[in-house]
Amino acid sequence: MNTSKNFKSYLAVITIATAALVTGCATSSPTPSPYRVERHSVGGVKIESVHITETSKGFLVSGTVGRMFGYDNSPRQHLDVESVSPEGSVLSRVATTFSPNPIRRSRHMQTSSNYAVILPQAPPIGSIVRVSVHATSRSDCQY
Repeated sequence: MNTSKNFKSYLAVITIATAALVTGCATSSPTPSPYRVERHSVGGVKIESVHITETSKGFLVSGTVGRMFGYDNSPRQHLDVESVSPEGSVLSRVATTFSPNPIRRSRHMQTSSNYAVILPQAPPIGSIVRVSVHATSRSDCQY
């Protein structure tokens, strides 16, 4: 009698595991961001990705930049990250660099650079997060 219970339990576990394997595990799709993203690529630097994350330290904006036609290897270039309210006013603006700068060019190595900046506070829902390439030196920026 005990063998019959063990067999039924074993059979139930095998059936559930097989069903999960065949049908796949349930996953939820990523939640759409409540923010719009604008990318402004100039000077041969292309904003490849923008990631937005709320952290305990603030509002993290990070991503990658790459080379495109017209890249001039200028280490003076940097990025401006802005949050713009739904009404169009600039809420915050932070200048940041990308690393490595200049962006490498190689068939065998990573040919993009990374950036990350923390904005002081999360913008209101519906705001725009704008990442722009700025062709002048970061020290020349007024912010």
